[in-house]
Amino acid sequence: MKTETTISIPLYFKPILWSYDFEKLDPQKNKRDIILNTINYGNLIHWFWILKNYGKARVWRIAKQSRPTELRIGARRLAEVIFG
Repeated sequence: MKTETTISIPLYFKPILWSYDFEKLDPQKNKRDIILNTINYGNLIHWFWILKNYGKARVWRIAKQSRPTELRIGARRLAEVIFG
């Protein structure tokens, strides 16, 4: 029987997830919000964490499917270079 690994969001994400109730965020249920906020406001430590926990393909798929207003232009371009 395979059990799903439980991941938790590190405390260093609090500043970039300021508009959410951090203690109630679920890394799986809220992955889209976590990924988009990381692309917009995160630094390398945040980007490495989403890569490790969600994978390059999933991060790029979520970024690519986001609405134009959800990602800053520069952040979208950087995400395309790194994940695309």
